[in-house]
Amino acid sequence: MASNSRAGSGVAAGSVIASGYNAAVTRPRCVAITGLNTFVGQRLAERLLAAPDAPRVIGVDLRRPLRLEGRISFRRVDLTHPTADSELASVLADERVDALVHLAFRSSPTADREYDHELETIGSLHAMHACSAAKVARLVLASSTMLYGPRATNPNFLDEEQPLRGHEHGHCIQNRVEAEQLLAEWSPRHPDVEVCVLRHCWVMGPRYVDHVTRYLERPVVPVVLGYDPLLQFVHEDDLLRVFEKATLEHAVGVFNVVGRGVLPLSTLLALAGKRALPLPGPLLYRLADYPAQGQTGDRPSAFFDYLRYLWVADGERGWHAFGEPTYSTKEAWISFVSSRRLRRFR
Repeated sequence: MASNSRAGSGVAAGSVIASGYNAAVTRPRCVAITGLNTFVGQRLAERLLAAPDAPRVIGVDLRRPLRLEGRISFRRVDLTHPTADSELASVLADERVDALVHLAFRSSPTADREYDHELETIGSLHAMHACSAAKVARLVLASSTMLYGPRATNPNFLDEEQPLRGHEHGHCIQNRVEAEQLLAEWSPRHPDVEVCVLRHCWVMGPRYVDHVTRYLERPVVPVVLGYDPLLQFVHEDDLLRVFEKATLEHAVGVFNVVGRGVLPLSTLLALAGKRALPLPGPLLYRLADYPAQGQTGDRPSAFFDYLRYLWVADGERGWHAFGEPTYSTKEAWISFVSSRRLRRFR
């Protein structure tokens, strides 16, 4: 399992990987995607195939998505296997991969904490070693603004230099904090590999599904009594556009990927016509304790603290590098809410 003391040590990974942007860098001729079966993995592959001067796309996962059957090359690699680094390196070298997009992370935590750690933290380390062994020029890593951690003492906007404090009870969050720490230690030793880390906030849109969207699509949403935090979202289309640009063009460093604007949780629920159910923190956490640990392996605070305290991120660096998002936080939320309403009439 992840070492919470190490992963939550407050290392600011963004301060180690220097940031920059240069769209003139040669586009990759071959792109590999680990975690092909994720939402971003499948749709990023489709966007890459549709791009001008499209690169070859190599999908890496345990199984090939049916929607990509016959459209890309697929190689099966289990990133939890002890020899995954050499297996992946062979794939990258054989296919002459120029850029690796590492997306092999859980969209929602599971009760199998040990497997999650092997996949997310050790699997990321395998991906780093494979890049250096196969002389891959570019590594793009998916991350999250949740890694900053929800804190009552957080500033209004967290930039990329802020420490990654994570959440002591959120094992997948801690796994990814540890993965970023390992990357920050690895990157200076491999200056020939361009590293880009994309920390995105909660994703909203008509197609994206995870434990956050499932919770917020309820008609009655339990919230922590006495707290009304500011939240921010990124629309799924804006997220995919950023991943595509980071892969095909060039961006080195750590970037927050968020929509413009923030809104209080109460305003978001009111806009959606949802009813908030305020419950005292101790009662809410106690009621959710048993089902939460059975489903996610975490204590309830690993989720509800993000609906209690501040953790919004500063998006200026990302907007400067990748362009303005099409959707604001409010518009991303409305897109999500509208799509869920339409599903009732199908």
